Amino acid sequence: MPLEHIDSDVVREENGFSFLMRVAGAVQTVRVFVADEALEGDFDLPEEDDLRTQFDSERPELEAVASEKYCLGRVAADGVVAITLSDVTRFIE
Repeated sequence: MPLEHIDSDVVREENGFSFLMRVAGAVQTVRVFVADEALEGDFDLPEEDDLRTQFDSERPELEAVASEKYCLGRVAADGVVAITLSDVTRFIE
């Protein structure tokens, strides 16, 4: 089952952001963690405000990556879907 967007708080964690998505057709939610490196790419370390702005602008694409990883069973033992730089390289031009 894919994941779908829900309105949820974005939490700043050490080295990334996390938010919840819902399993389509269910009430179950899954925590998604987006590592700062997935937002930084090959650039110098941006300021935290810049990371948040980039996260907000790329959230639909990040949610699509999270859903794809979930469908493929690429979920950590604690149930978190983690998005790293290697997961988003296809979006970097």
